[in-house]
Amino acid sequence: MSYFSSKEKQSPKHVRVMLLGGTIACRLKDNGESETVDIEDFIHSFCDFDGKIRVSVNSFSKLGGYDTRISDLLNVAEELKRTVREDDVDGIVVVMGTNVMEEAAFAVNLMVQTEIPIVFTGAMRIPQAKGADGPVNVVDAITAAASDSCRDLGVIVVFNNEIHSADYMRKEHTLNCGAITSDFRLGYVAEGAVSIRTRPVRRRMPWIHIKTPPKEVLLYQSYLGDTGKLLDYVEEAGYEGAVIEGTGGGYCALWVFDKIEKLHKSMPVVMASRIGHGDTMTATYGNEYGMPGYFSTHGYLSAGQLDGRKARILLTVLLMSECSEEQIAESFRMFSKDE
Repeated sequence: MSYFSSKEKQSPKHVRVMLLGGTIACRLKDNGESETVDIEDFIHSFCDFDGKIRVSVNSFSKLGGYDTRISDLLNVAEELKRTVREDDVDGIVVVMGTNVMEEAAFAVNLMVQTEIPIVFTGAMRIPQAKGADGPVNVVDAITAAASDSCRDLGVIVVFNNEIHSADYMRKEHTLNCGAITSDFRLGYVAEGAVSIRTRPVRRRMPWIHIKTPPKEVLLYQSYLGDTGKLLDYVEEAGYEGAVIEGTGGGYCALWVFDKIEKLHKSMPVVMASRIGHGDTMTATYGNEYGMPGYFSTHGYLSAGQLDGRKARILLTVLLMSECSEEQIAESFRMFSKDE
């Protein structure tokens, strides 16, 4: 017998699959209407891992994705923490819709700190479609959740055989099975096994402990011809923070920035870029009023590597944790380049 084939047989890994709904659980009825169904039996029907992985299913909720609320994410995070704390699991897979998966996975990465792999996945095509991608995505996600190589990566997203960090994952197409992407892949699931190429920076924020109901944080995108009129009503509407997606590196017209400056006197404001790739600028074009240098010297927060959607999630979670100004600033610095 070869030395390399004499490994001891290990006990099967236990992976919990948490079902939240989404396209993978969407079924079209004969009358053309859609419905969300429980897919526990569906999951078990194609998850055969030759005794190496034991799969259990938690049909937790039926979310449409597009109507997911912050309060829903809090419930998911609490159930994940309970599962890690009380159940004997080696990994967890969260199956949900892709519409807001980038925000949900990022939020869970902030709120649930564990070395156990937490893997998000879903589908771009309904189960009835030809070439449905749900089964292979779920099998790959379970494979990743059971892999020791995926421990301490933070929350990851597995889609189309690719492994992405929740910090950088984005949905960039409405229909394509390769819609889920990021600036860099952590690795792949190849031939039923995990192949990790790099490991992400782990950002630990021990001050995150949810204490209040969800906070209202505005996500505002500037555009050509923007007048900023809506910004006049942000405080009146009850918002407690704002993320401004400026053009280019994060710029707004000066007449729009006048309104942002007023907001900044009463709430934390994060400057981001609407582009979604690259760092928000903090130095280029000088430090005059409304320029990147002005932001950094006048108490504005920078989204750094985060797009506006994730910056909004981060600020919301920090406000709900009643963090100090210093803790909020340090949290955003973790996603910024060295200055």
